[in-house]
Amino acid sequence: MPDLLLSPGSLLATPSPGEALTLADQAVSWLLTRGLKIVVILVVAAVVSWLVSWLLRRFFTTMVDSSSKLSSVTGSVIRRDPRSQKAAQARREQRADTLSSVSRNIARMVVWAVATVMILSEIGVNVAPVIASLGVVGLAAGIGAQTIIKDVIAGVVMLFEDIVAVGDWVDLEYAEGTVESVNLRATQVRGLDGVLWTVRNGEIIRVGNYARGFSTAVVVLDIDAGADDATVTHVVQDVLDTFAADEEWGELQLTPAELSGILDVDGNRYQRRVTVRTPPGEQWGVERELRARIRAGFAASDIAFAMPRFVEAHRA
Repeated sequence: MPDLLLSPGSLLATPSPGEALTLADQAVSWLLTRGLKIVVILVVAAVVSWLVSWLLRRFFTTMVDSSSKLSSVTGSVIRRDPRSQKAAQARREQRADTLSSVSRNIARMVVWAVATVMILSEIGVNVAPVIASLGVVGLAAGIGAQTIIKDVIAGVVMLFEDIVAVGDWVDLEYAEGTVESVNLRATQVRGLDGVLWTVRNGEIIRVGNYARGFSTAVVVLDIDAGADDATVTHVVQDVLDTFAADEEWGELQLTPAELSGILDVDGNRYQRRVTVRTPPGEQWGVERELRARIRAGFAASDIAFAMPRFVEAHRA
């Protein structure tokens, strides 16, 4: 009976050589079995993550190359503007980069999530209750995170329907500028003043994309009511012909410029309008150049622009 009683000091006693050898054997055995498996899991996860990322990148690159070859064959049969084909090619590359980035991020998350569960199993954690608990937590989080789910679904739709891509100039109602990143949660837009706006995908109701297909340069002319309209037409048309013949600016003109008739008339002015179809994003530069040339042409022909009207306040 006394042999069964342990003194407090015996609990803190140094283990015997036999006990220490047993603990060392157990540690070595664990490292050679479960520890080795954990290392293998980490290595395999890293290799699989890299391989999947490479395959996805290769897939989207092949998709762009195939689309480019098909577009070239089609363009040889049906004559198309080389500038529009170049813009379409850039558009395909932007879309492939965006889809490739998002797909690779999702693939890496899935691979490392599976690896984490396998490592927990090797450590000795019963993963079945963990997975069940995660399912319950996921359900509760899904109910409480409906906004995030809405953003993710909207992001998937935006990516696969090619609504926006990195590099596009867009108007998202809440922000306008160049798209710098598109992910499943939000879209980031860099404004003209340098501000980086982050807009949740679920809050994007309408999208105005200035980089899709073509743009239109619009120049509205407020002309003095006393000016001879025939002379105005001659001067503006001469400016448009010179503009089209210019090697630098003529390349930015996809279709012949159109000069409208008289649009609006009041006591001291009337309006004419010039429209030119340009590649996406080039309309602002074309508008500035046309305004400068028309202004110089009006000055040389003594054609006056309309003066702004001032309304005097009536005093009591």
